[in-house]
Amino acid sequence: MLTAKVSVRYEEDWTAELARYGVFAEFLASTFRNRRYIGIVALEADDLDESLSVIKDHQAIDEVDVLERYELQHSDRESATLFVRGSLTEFTPLQTLLYEGFLPLGPTKLEDGRECFDLLLNDREELSKATEVLSEFGPVAVERISNDFSRKVTPSAAEWQELLGSIPPRQRELITLALEEGYFDIPRQTTLEELAEKMDITKTTASNHLRKAERSLMEFLVTYVNLAADDR
Repeated sequence: MLTAKVSVRYEEDWTAELARYGVFAEFLASTFRNRRYIGIVALEADDLDESLSVIKDHQAIDEVDVLERYELQHSDRESATLFVRGSLTEFTPLQTLLYEGFLPLGPTKLEDGRECFDLLLNDREELSKATEVLSEFGPVAVERISNDFSRKVTPSAAEWQELLGSIPPRQRELITLALEEGYFDIPRQTTLEELAEKMDITKTTASNHLRKAERSLMEFLVTYVNLAADDR
């Protein structure tokens, strides 16, 4: 078995048109029924408003709901999660791969106007067949091949959401301030006393907030660090 990252620029589709706005996206969930498409898409872009216009104005799209939208820290880019409904006039690359018996691993990604698939394949001959299938939609590129299949040891989206939602607002505010002020730098650029003063709390309270937040994050991450270690 081998895995390969294969990409295709789906000509005349809105996914290809988004290249000019530096869009990176993941299709978190998709379903097809009776020429109808429903999907949840998470994306980030240099110009989110223009990117949304491209999607909404495309002939295949019926409706786009913005579920959440926010600016990315330390960046001029914005991110959004979309609920997309559309009417299909032809099979999509993903549908075609599934129909032809190929097995995509994980979500479809959109990078530089190209739909990217991680495929699990028997051999390079099957890879050639996959690229031939995708070439019906536009230019195809094989960006990575691994001869050994290995399961990616990463938390699921639900696990990440549970962790991130479990940190109370004041703890989140403090660890954000600590990161911005250089508390975790070596050497440190600020002290616990200075952080506490800016938060208008005592040093003891600040210490407790940091310890609890750090423990929650470390308990979660250490499990996956150990699972992913090469020497396990």
